[in-house]
Amino acid sequence: MPGSQEGQEAAIRKAAYLIWLREGCPEGRARLHWDMAIADHARDQHPAEQRPGHDDQTPDEERILDGRYDVNIPAMLTKDVPGG
Repeated sequence: MPGSQEGQEAAIRKAAYLIWLREGCPEGRARLHWDMAIADHARDQHPAEQRPGHDDQTPDEERILDGRYDVNIPAMLTKDVPGG
């Protein structure tokens, strides 16, 4: 279908921009944000295809060690903080 590749690229670009905003607009991380957006887009396109051995119950700490981007960083930062 004509234009679908452009539409996908636009969606990835928007997602990368939103990741950049969410992280506080840091400089020098454009490639990381782009890769994160591509991974999110691929996961959205093929939700049934997950990496073997990984499910929604995988702790965030293990996800980080595996190089995964689907981590709830704010929850991790406040997990051991009283009142967090």
